[in-house]
Amino acid sequence: MDIRPINEHPDEELLFRAPELLRKAPPIRPKLIRMSKNEQIRIKLMCRMADIYSMGILFFEVLFRQHPYADVQTPVEVIVNKIRTPTRQLLRPTLPKVIEKEHHPAMIQLMQACWSEDPISRPPIKRVKKLFSTVYKVRGGLVDSIIQMMDQHANSLEKQVRERTRLLEEAQLRADRLLAQMIPKDVARDLKLGRPVIPRGFDCTSVLFTDIVSFTTICSKSSPMEIVNFLNDLFTGYDAIISQTDAYKVETIGDAYLVVSGVPNENGTENVKVIATIALQMRQYLSQYKLPHIPDFKMEARWGLHSGPVAAGVVGLIAPRYCLFGDTVNMASRMESTSEAGKIQTSLEFHAALTSRKDPFITEKRGTITVKGKGECLTYWLVRASDESQSQN
Repeated sequence: MDIRPINEHPDEELLFRAPELLRKAPPIRPKLIRMSKNEQIRIKLMCRMADIYSMGILFFEVLFRQHPYADVQTPVEVIVNKIRTPTRQLLRPTLPKVIEKEHHPAMIQLMQACWSEDPISRPPIKRVKKLFSTVYKVRGGLVDSIIQMMDQHANSLEKQVRERTRLLEEAQLRADRLLAQMIPKDVARDLKLGRPVIPRGFDCTSVLFTDIVSFTTICSKSSPMEIVNFLNDLFTGYDAIISQTDAYKVETIGDAYLVVSGVPNENGTENVKVIATIALQMRQYLSQYKLPHIPDFKMEARWGLHSGPVAAGVVGLIAPRYCLFGDTVNMASRMESTSEAGKIQTSLEFHAALTSRKDPFITEKRGTITVKGKGECLTYWLVRASDESQSQN
């Protein structure tokens, strides 16, 4: 059986031939019957020592799974000539840096002894077999042992591939979950597949804006790390409320929090009820929230709600964001900025949609207020859900 590597370049086979044979003209193994007995013994011994050299090169390939002269950036013919012509610095395979951890030192020394320029200095086959079987604890012939070791390595590689594949799949799932929290699933799928994300228009949506009252005062009494921690804690509570409804958290900017319903999943007029419920639950959650580093501070916020059409799409290629555009978003922001601490202000359009559905919510007319860019606008307060008043009674 020929266990030499299959190489595309025919001269690469000469890399496994002993230097003394490279210096002699072919044939490598002459017909012994034409020679004297002493000459035959000498030729046999020379061939055995040359086989030891070739076996040492094979050991290198088996142990390190790489070409013996992979680090030498010269043609094969040049390498063969350097091996054929001995110099003070003999050309032999370079040992990788991982040998001390992965392989037995005695085996490395044996392999290097097989490369000796002097054939007599090379170890006999019995010593090679004994050390090989002792280090790797295998039985059978030397070739069978090498094949068995290669099979074990192949099995080890299969296990490593399976483990790396499992870790890659887990990392991909975590990345997909994170992306799905930042961008709608359908949009995230198109981005991963390299498809263009075309902006969409939504005719019936409801938008909620909220921010914290006296946030500047809180910042003046807190360190930057305390601000980050409390906003993360507060918005995590808001996120838990959103996750239970048919709404989408668009973004947070500082202490501002933007939510929409009806995007990216259209839900008719149900978005009005969804946003009203979220606003009331946020207010209830905030009323019980305590600042970890300023427990005596009373947390309050403003809310603004508005209904109308919006356009939604992905902005940017680096860190892409799913954003809302349109006058509906601006109006919801105005409802929040003109609201009062602890109160939920709704526009006339949101109030009309809410009352037309006859959902169980209690509202109060605030009256006409001046809205920047809109002039005089009639607005309402969202007070509570009607079932809340019944439970209190």
